[in-house]
Amino acid sequence: MAAVRLNQSPAPTFSWLGVNGTERELPETAAEETVISGDSSNLVRITAEQSAKVVISGGKQPRTVIMDVNAEKAFVSTAVRAESGERIRLVQIVTGGETVLDLNAELAENAVLELVQLYLNTADCVSGITVNMNGRKSAFSSQIGYTLAGSDALDINLNIVQNGKKTASDTAVKGVLRGTAKKIFRGTIDFRNGAAGSAGTEQEHVLLLDETVVNKTVPVILCAEEDVAGTHGATIGRVDPKQIFYMQSRGIPEAQIYELLAQSQLGSVVRQIGDAETEQRVNRLLGREQADE
Repeated sequence: MAAVRLNQSPAPTFSWLGVNGTERELPETAAEETVISGDSSNLVRITAEQSAKVVISGGKQPRTVIMDVNAEKAFVSTAVRAESGERIRLVQIVTGGETVLDLNAELAENAVLELVQLYLNTADCVSGITVNMNGRKSAFSSQIGYTLAGSDALDINLNIVQNGKKTASDTAVKGVLRGTAKKIFRGTIDFRNGAAGSAGTEQEHVLLLDETVVNKTVPVILCAEEDVAGTHGATIGRVDPKQIFYMQSRGIPEAQIYELLAQSQLGSVVRQIGDAETEQRVNRLLGREQADE
């Protein structure tokens, strides 16, 4: 089985940086297809424990799709098609290992896609996200969180292509790395010719809990249109020793301090899920419920 080139950067840089893309062997297992069409429920839950193909379209009412991806050595692809005026909210909770995810979205005029993703201790996960904002005044927002420990690895490539006039995108990423975990995040806002009046923002906050972690953050803005506004940035830092000392002086063990900091970092992303059942399950995975007892 030949390796496939994935997560290729729209704006390649020096190859020695190791951020231009990655190679993986995709599983040969046939993917089971799930179609969520216009007559589906406004709240749909999906569990992917093996390779899967999911096709999501909107309806008359706003639609929420919650995907629990807990697979090993699988390829999970998701296609989102939001027609004029439709609103879709997609929540993906990703665990498991050696999983490749592909998300491709097409947004028509006034269509809205809200994306919430949480990667929880994923072992060698590759995730590619492409959002084509073709329609006038289409909007895309994403809240992405991740926590990696041990030898976990995560490679995310987010490519937002703003084609239509007066489109708007907003991306917020928050993550925690510990142990020897490795993470790459490429976030590209691509203003194409004809996207006059469009705006895009992107921000990543990374908390490094150990000196042995490897973090690579690549924010990119491409612009072929003059009348646009784009901003991006990243905040990457370690825990302040004074903060640890203060919490220890209050009787909190050091191991629990790191857990509390991780929970705090991802808390705002978890709250964006908007479904109590799913939020409770994610908090359980993060150990928050035990911390609150």
